[in-house]
Amino acid sequence: MVVQVRAESVMLKDSSFVALPGHKLEVRLDFNMPPPSPRAYVIDSPPRLVLDLAGATNDLGRRQLDIKTGQVDSLSMAETDGRLRIVANLNEMVDYQTYTEGNSLFMVFGGSAGALASGGLRDRSAKSVQSSRPEAGPVGTRVQGIDFERMDGGLGRVLISMSDDKSGLDIVEEGNNVVINLLGASLSGSLEQRVDVQDFATPVMFIDAMTSGANTTILVKPGAAPYDYMAYQTGNQLVLDFRPITYAEDEKRKKERFPFTGEKIDLNFQDVDIRSILQIIAEVAEMNLVVDDKVNGNITLRLKNVPWDQALDLVLKTKSLAQRVVGNVMLIGPAADIAQRELEEAEAQKQVKELAPLVTEFIQVDFRKSSEMKSRVEQAKLISERGFIMSDDETNVLMVRETAAQIEEIRDTLRRFDVEVAQILIEARIVSASNDFQKDLGIRWGASAVENRKNSSFVIDGGAGSVPNGGLSSTDTTGNIANSNLMVDLGVTPQSSIVFSYIRDNFLLSAELSALQTEGKAEIVSQPKVITTNGKPGLIESGVQIPYQTVEDGEVSIQFEDATLKLQVTPQLNPGDRITLDLDITQDSVGAVLPNGEVSINTNQLTTTVNVADGDTVVLGGVFRNETVNNLSKTPLLGDLPVIGSLFRKREQSNTKTELLIFITPKLIRESLAVQ
Repeated sequence: MVVQVRAESVMLKDSSFVALPGHKLEVRLDFNMPPPSPRAYVIDSPPRLVLDLAGATNDLGRRQLDIKTGQVDSLSMAETDGRLRIVANLNEMVDYQTYTEGNSLFMVFGGSAGALASGGLRDRSAKSVQSSRPEAGPVGTRVQGIDFERMDGGLGRVLISMSDDKSGLDIVEEGNNVVINLLGASLSGSLEQRVDVQDFATPVMFIDAMTSGANTTILVKPGAAPYDYMAYQTGNQLVLDFRPITYAEDEKRKKERFPFTGEKIDLNFQDVDIRSILQIIAEVAEMNLVVDDKVNGNITLRLKNVPWDQALDLVLKTKSLAQRVVGNVMLIGPAADIAQRELEEAEAQKQVKELAPLVTEFIQVDFRKSSEMKSRVEQAKLISERGFIMSDDETNVLMVRETAAQIEEIRDTLRRFDVEVAQILIEARIVSASNDFQKDLGIRWGASAVENRKNSSFVIDGGAGSVPNGGLSSTDTTGNIANSNLMVDLGVTPQSSIVFSYIRDNFLLSAELSALQTEGKAEIVSQPKVITTNGKPGLIESGVQIPYQTVEDGEVSIQFEDATLKLQVTPQLNPGDRITLDLDITQDSVGAVLPNGEVSINTNQLTTTVNVADGDTVVLGGVFRNETVNNLSKTPLLGDLPVIGSLFRKREQSNTKTELLIFITPKLIRESLAVQ
């Protein structure tokens, strides 16, 4: 019966390891359901075993399992590209075996793959064995492309595309180069070349691809700067990421690989008393030495140019010994005896602590609330089962009943928390400026002509009705053009106009030129300020509430919408008197009245996080708006004529500029800080 599971639901739940006979180590990884078969490959330098489980996720709550046993240093777990990657960091290259049993994945290190396969550990319901060297894939595997990408943070990514995923893989570090051996993969002649990627400013300088017999070798040459790299395969694509690291990280990585830093010595002895060897090492280390009486026997060793602490570690491991250093005194004895002695000392200290008399102390809290300090002490688990603590916020006093030593530790803890918190003034300036310009130019004119004949009249006028006064009615008694009988009315406002008239017995011509230019400037400065303590939010708000009606299920209710100026900020004081501000600034104002009687709200809002030095001013942001309007009204056809077309046109121009700027200035109120 074949059981199919969805890889997306496989989760790593638990991990453990146990030492097996024959210097072997078994690592067990428990999942919530049968795990997928892992894809494995090894790296020689540094020695690593990498397992990829497609569709699995890490639900352990941690990313590393420290083993420090035999050839295995630790296990690292990481999720990448829809799979769970398990990296076994080895002290040296070792054969391994992997197999699944139920919901568990087992990895056995040590011995040979064949021996492990037939060692009879237990009966397995499902078993898959992989050797430490993947077998070469079929001859048909081809390298189809070698690409390079620069990722965020200066990371250089080498992508190797293959026709299938059957090729064997071996990655080693040789000198300052990373060599990728693709076993059983062929390389076309067009790809057998050097690629120069120095201009991408990543740790990778060159990529060389070449054919090595039936295999393909790709050499990645990094620069002189320190780097770290990781390789993983996804389907038919092999990815190598080269990440730049600092020199401090490089030194730390080297120390993790080789933690010994003592003066180098040479030791060459044949069957010598172990006490003599320890005495020589102590003299080189310039430390006092105390050796347990149970330490005896002889040892043979030949060490050349080895740090003394590494030589001591080798001697202690060989004889099952352990060391403890107190000051400049080094105590050496059997590991079991030292562990038993420390356990007895811990038990004695526990008994002393349990039998110590309880005393009652009243501790005055100066700057914080006593209830807050009580929760801090309880979170630190400084109160034993025998003791108790009580707070009184009115007197700001803590009552503690504990042993004298524990009360002193509580006092030390309170000294760290019960300090005056810095106060910070946050000042914001919101500047809203506007500039309006409007220019209008228009014309109104009319003409009348009357020709009297014997019994009829011939009239030319702008109006459609009868013509009183012989048709000469286009102007009133003041000389202004009347509203009726106009041929062209493209005027603007009567506040600024010039009238031209020409009158004869049977002819009238009158024109009015009107022009208007308006300019307006406005600047609104809002300056909210608020003082708050370090790490605490502060809020200041001022404005109006606008009512509006809502209808729900036939019921009419009145609700209110805020139109306020608001400054909400949470400051965080950093070293160097730099202040990080979480800001929310809002400037609302009453806008235009809508035709239905409701009022609109003009909103300006800014939400951001900035880091500013004490007393400095920073511009958080700004909005600039420029609106230009050009309107032309004219009589069709006549308004397009040259020269006289101006009598049939009206022009309107307007330009509106609005600008919003927000400034923020934090200031540390130093006068409130007590001298510590």
